[in-house]
Amino acid sequence: MWLELMSGIAAGAALVTLPGSWSLARWTWAARRPVTPPTLAPSNAPILLLVPAHNESASLPQTLPRLLAQAQVDGNCRVLVIADHCSDNTAEIARAFGAMVLERNEGARGKGYALAAAFALLPDVPWYLIVDADSRLDANFLAVLRCKMAENPDGIQARYEPDCASDDPNAALRHWALHAFNVIRPRGRAALGESVGLLGNGFALSNATLQRVPYQAGSIVEDLEYQLSLAAAHCKLAWLEDVAVYGEMPQGENARVQRQRWEGGRLAMIRRNVLPLMIRICRGETHLWPILQELTLLPLSQHMLLLLLACSAGGWPQALGLLGLLVLMFHTGLALFELPRALRSSALLCAPRYVVWKIMQLPSIFRGSRSGALWQRSVRHIEQEKTS
Repeated sequence: MWLELMSGIAAGAALVTLPGSWSLARWTWAARRPVTPPTLAPSNAPILLLVPAHNESASLPQTLPRLLAQAQVDGNCRVLVIADHCSDNTAEIARAFGAMVLERNEGARGKGYALAAAFALLPDVPWYLIVDADSRLDANFLAVLRCKMAENPDGIQARYEPDCASDDPNAALRHWALHAFNVIRPRGRAALGESVGLLGNGFALSNATLQRVPYQAGSIVEDLEYQLSLAAAHCKLAWLEDVAVYGEMPQGENARVQRQRWEGGRLAMIRRNVLPLMIRICRGETHLWPILQELTLLPLSQHMLLLLLACSAGGWPQALGLLGLLVLMFHTGLALFELPRALRSSALLCAPRYVVWKIMQLPSIFRGSRSGALWQRSVRHIEQEKTS
């Protein structure tokens, strides 16, 4: 009886991971190809750089002057800070630096609602660029973005890299993990001619796209939610790897909060959308296939645990489990190989401890997947320094 139960669980794990392993194999194999940089003459269309901010008075003095300086050099870019339900002086600081400010103190709180309000306030801008309040851009970001804009895509996702604190003991591992998720996967999807996903930071949307698909995304993973809407409307997001946005990565308890939001929200979207998407694809809406592939791939730590569970049985579940583990090694191995040499050994040494930590976070991640879970802001490193 016990053996039969375990065999059934292992078979289930093998079947659940199969679509994700297939997607991971396709994207990783395609990601070996070099990226072709934009070749068209740059577009001179006006850009509105949106900075959603909730109690960011500590971060803005660091990030906003750089963004404003880059906008001034560009010459056709304005910066709007969205002070969303702030209890500090975020709005006053943004104004003092010379940015436009939209203050929101009514309605639901969250990044998705804040962005929707900004799009509604200034609906006639040709292009919108979204950058988090704790982030910085490569010096030539806007110039290269303009070359990509000239290709007239529906939207653009730029490379998103972690900006880790100097005392972060897991910095190398964060670079490894995010390089796999934020670079290898979108590069592979772009090479296959598919739309890349939204990563929540460093992405641009055209006015035509927002007119066609209004920004209505209020979940804790608003980027993935809006990506589903774009896929349903046949919109395609282009990949821009030549320049990057660098976002701060929290540590300690704040890393747990961020993981709960990212992975819990993602699990909620999987639970809510996979079956309806499968039904629609069976009815002929085959353009939804790429977004279904993305949703069927669980966060890699959970994917790996299920693969190990599949390997615990014999027969075909074990074979699929081993095959999936090989694909996972190929994917993470490519991401590790592309890291600077100095980071590789540190990342490998941190990996076992990180896997144990991720397993311990599973209860909070599952709690974060419940309906009605609230968006929670991670405390910035500079705020921790001031209070320590």
